[in-house]
Amino acid sequence: MKNFDFSLTSLINLIVKKWRTIVLLNIITLLVSSYVSLYLIEPKFKSSVVIFPTTTSSVSQALLIEHNPYRKDVLEFGEEEAVEQLLQILNSDVIRDSIVKIFKLYEHYGIDIDSDYSTTKVYKTYNDLVSFKKTKFNSIEISVLDKSPQIAADIANEFLILIDSTLQRIRKNRAFQSLDILENRKNLLYKKRNEIQDSLMFYRNNGIISITPQVERLTEQYAIALSENNISGAKRIKSELNNFAKFAGPHDMLLRKSYVVEEELALIESESERLSIDATYSLDNKFTINKAFPADKKTSPVRWLIVFCSVVSVSIFYIFLTSFLYLIDEFKHEFEQK
Repeated sequence: MKNFDFSLTSLINLIVKKWRTIVLLNIITLLVSSYVSLYLIEPKFKSSVVIFPTTTSSVSQALLIEHNPYRKDVLEFGEEEAVEQLLQILNSDVIRDSIVKIFKLYEHYGIDIDSDYSTTKVYKTYNDLVSFKKTKFNSIEISVLDKSPQIAADIANEFLILIDSTLQRIRKNRAFQSLDILENRKNLLYKKRNEIQDSLMFYRNNGIISITPQVERLTEQYAIALSENNISGAKRIKSELNNFAKFAGPHDMLLRKSYVVEEELALIESESERLSIDATYSLDNKFTINKAFPADKKTSPVRWLIVFCSVVSVSIFYIFLTSFLYLIDEFKHEFEQK
């Protein structure tokens, strides 16, 4: 323990003896790190926007459908699921490629588009400088870093436009596809309805219009004819009743098919009207809380932090190196004495 105390004291004395060297190193480090942070590290400016997703952007669902249990309040903020969906859209290739194209990021980031792995390079730079973060308030913060404060703000604000245009394009394409499917189904139902009406016309030509009231009326007349001992009239009515009995089943089946067809056509007409509205009109997909503006103060590099960390790191390294060399020298000296 005594040797250890002596060695530790000697080590401290050695460091004290080297204070001029340490100070000189710190001055050099201070100058070099200041120069690097001032002239070699490109400053970055940050701009951000904050948005909340909406519950729906469907005009028909939000405004026009009454007594709809799934109706959404157009003024409500979206829940967590809507936030996650919007984050997926923001991270999509469509959004990224649109930003790269609109702002000519290959040229802006100094990447030769014809060089090897140019796409990988521009995507990596984009991912390093653009971020989407879900906040504790269930909003989304879109942040952009760039050497130009104006470009950073413009890119951040462009996301607001691309969110709506991308989602509207997706939903409108889906609405038009659904309209085509419904139109084809509607044409088939029209054809089926015409066939049913042609078949019902056959029964009408045979005096069968509505089975139940007609049978009730003939039954009443048949009873009257029997009570009046009108045998010929009763036979005629009985023949008509047998005719009705023969055609009642097929006629009722056709009527049921007709009702089903008409109900489906009514549903298709209602759904087609809703989809036509959604294909033509749309609401914004987000509430914009803060728009981006050009920053007047850089975000990085933080020069004082670079200088401080550099000075501390060099000092610690020099002290460690000096201590290490001193210990080696001490061990060597003891070994030679033995």
